[in-house]
Amino acid sequence: MTSSLIRLAEDETVEARQKLFAEVSKLVATDLDERSGRELELFAQVILKIYSTGAANDRLLLAQKIAPCAQSPADLVHRIARDEVNVAMPVLAECPLLTRDDLLLLIEQVSSAHMQVLSRRKDLPTEVSDVLAAKGDISVHRILAGNKETKLSRETMLKFVKLAAEDEVLREDLSLRSDLSPAVCQELLPLVDDETRKRLRSIIEGSLSQEQLDQIARLKVLRKTFGDALNNPDIGILWREAERSAVTLDELIILLLQDGRFNHAIELLSTRGRIAQSALKDAMFNGKRDVVLRTAAKAGLNVPAFALLAKARCTHLKLPAAQGAEWTSAYVKQIANAANARQGRCDDFQARRRDKTAREPGRTQPA
Repeated sequence: MTSSLIRLAEDETVEARQKLFAEVSKLVATDLDERSGRELELFAQVILKIYSTGAANDRLLLAQKIAPCAQSPADLVHRIARDEVNVAMPVLAECPLLTRDDLLLLIEQVSSAHMQVLSRRKDLPTEVSDVLAAKGDISVHRILAGNKETKLSRETMLKFVKLAAEDEVLREDLSLRSDLSPAVCQELLPLVDDETRKRLRSIIEGSLSQEQLDQIARLKVLRKTFGDALNNPDIGILWREAERSAVTLDELIILLLQDGRFNHAIELLSTRGRIAQSALKDAMFNGKRDVVLRTAAKAGLNVPAFALLAKARCTHLKLPAAQGAEWTSAYVKQIANAANARQGRCDDFQARRRDKTAREPGRTQPA
């Protein structure tokens, strides 16, 4: 085998180069998982030098071998990803070596057809889907909307709602998603048929836990009367508008979380809890529960609103839902302990007052 490869390497004809590419690819890719890092590095160096001479079918076979392997050489993965779409497809669709930054760079360099394949990935970070939505055409939008495995940001959802008014396919793909926020559902309602409208209303109704169902009527009114102001991304201005409209902190936190604005909810809570936003965000993302509990208690957040915040944290960070329940239980205890401590201080103060009154001359103790 080695001598035949040497002879092919010495032959500079197109046919020989194509055959050399095919043979080297087959030789290494057959047992790719068992190759050492040094072997893979050498393989990548050789194959990249003759990559452009490989026939499309052979490049595709190599891409299919390379795509699922976590040990694949990164340089080779990136080269295949920029090949014609029929060759690049396996790598674009599933290769785990493509990082968030790799994907963002690819979007700037490849065709719409490549972006359509990228839009089908199951592990798309929200930042990547946002850029795909901004750069891609209607086909990309439809695929993203129909990709139930990836989370779309609130901004991308609302962008798609506007486009869906003129695109029936996009409208249908979007309305079938299970992660629609109440605000997006509300925007879709005028665009869809009666059956879909009922389902969207059920999503709006079911966005709160059983513990919070008593707030639905109030929240519905707020969405109508406070809806335009709610879209303001400036949390300082948003809170001032909320105070003018008699919207409580608990209600505003819940509305933000329902709309998928987890980071805005953290910003608002940091302001009302008098803690640096960066410190509270660090506590939220790194599981510093005591910091979050103290901040929420200082802000006066009630238990139902905190429960939704804890649940949203688990969803946002892809943590077990049980952790949200644990945080809520801890918050209930924190609130109870704080109430008991206040009551204890009050009782102690009253006892000292009675004792002082009893000792003062000319005063008589009540019967």
